[in-house]
Amino acid sequence: MKKLFTILLSAIFLCSLNSCKINGNFKGLYSYYETTKKENPGLFIKNDNKICSLKYSKNIFIINGKSLKDCLQEDDKSLVYIWGPKCSSKVCIPLSSVQEYCTRKNIRLYIVAEYFDSEMMNKEYAIERPILGIDTEYYKTNLTKKYLTAFINDIAQTNYSEKRYLYFEKGELKDVQEEILLYHN
Repeated sequence: MKKLFTILLSAIFLCSLNSCKINGNFKGLYSYYETTKKENPGLFIKNDNKICSLKYSKNIFIINGKSLKDCLQEDDKSLVYIWGPKCSSKVCIPLSSVQEYCTRKNIRLYIVAEYFDSEMMNKEYAIERPILGIDTEYYKTNLTKKYLTAFINDIAQTNYSEKRYLYFEKGELKDVQEEILLYHN
């Protein structure tokens, strides 16, 4: 009787597994670089050269943190915005709003995509410089937290704190904030 009960309970458990389902996607957990590249092959430009003087284009420039660090050192004031293309939180404000804020405050803006998304990256934005994508091959991982941590360490010699706004003066990290509204320079 005990054996029959165990078999019956196991069968019910296995049947319930078929009805388990996760709705949605895992955007933000993985980079989705390869998927996005397949969906839109001309979107990305791998760039190991100077990116400091790039003007806006619809292309996403794939870089590592050391390339961006060079630019940050040239700028009196700069802001790195870690942009989540599908983020709808109050801390993820439209790119044009961040650009307007930085223009008003005379801060050079660098938008770095947290992960890749073909739909959102294929749109036109009212920004001065192209969106930058993190080179997942350079960091040898497709896991967002790992390559983002390494990238932030390259530009700021600090660990990624999951805050989206990093403020620099002459390449030196001065502030890390969750919301842009907290900047009163």
